[in-house]
Amino acid sequence: MADDQRWFEKHAPEMAEGWWSFYKAVEGETKLDPKTKALIAVSVAVHGRCPHCTESRIKKALALKISKAEIAETIMETALLSSGTEIFWAKEVYDKYLG
Repeated sequence: MADDQRWFEKHAPEMAEGWWSFYKAVEGETKLDPKTKALIAVSVAVHGRCPHCTESRIKKALALKISKAEIAETIMETALLSSGTEIFWAKEVYDKYLG
């Protein structure tokens, strides 16, 4: 195996091959335009709190000439929905234990 392979390619090659096929299908030409897909990817990376993914996806968005303001707004929309999820999800636990 090549030294430049990722850990999952070394240890689960068949699954890695399937994942890369999925990656290429999703990242390829689809119904969504590249800008929409790039902003969704930024949002998911931010929501997932992955520094590497966030940096990578912001760089990709900038390379697609998406404005810094559009990227910032995407991040804020993600923050809004993420915090709302936490606030409203906690209601059930709050009512159950503190009601």
